[in-house]
Amino acid sequence: MSEAKQVDFSQIRGDWHFHLNYLANAIQSMLDLATRLWQQVGDDAGAPAIGEALEKVRDCWEELRTTADDEDPFDINSRLLDEFMALVAATKEPCDALEEARQLQGSASIYDRPLEQFTEAMRGLRAFNPDLEMMREQKP
Repeated sequence: MSEAKQVDFSQIRGDWHFHLNYLANAIQSMLDLATRLWQQVGDDAGAPAIGEALEKVRDCWEELRTTADDEDPFDINSRLLDEFMALVAATKEPCDALEEARQLQGSASIYDRPLEQFTEAMRGLRAFNPDLEMMREQKP
C-alpha cells in the first residue's frame, strides 16, 4: 500500500489577495452604480439625508483606498474600514424607509424603477460588510 500525500487544504482556499482585490472591485462597482442611480432620482426622492450618507460612504471609501500597498487595494486592518462598514450599515434604515414610502405611493412615478434599483444597490453594498469581516479574520 502506497502512502498518499496529505492534501494542504490551505491551498484550496485560494489566494487571499486575489479575493480582496475582487471584493474591492465589487464594492467600487456597487458604489458607482448607487451614485449613478442616486443622481437620477435623488432630487425627487425627498430624502437629502440619503444623498449625504452616500457621499460620506464614497468619501470614506476613497480615503480607505489611499491605504493601498503593492499587494492590496486597501489596508484590511485600517480603522477606516471600521468607519466605512459603519457608514454603510447606517444606510439601512433610511433606505428601507425610502423604499417603504415608494411602495405606499404605488408605481405611478417614472422614478420608481431607478429608485428601487438604488435601494437594491445600497442593500448589495451592505451585503459586503460580512465579507470584509471575513477577509479581516482570514488575513494571512
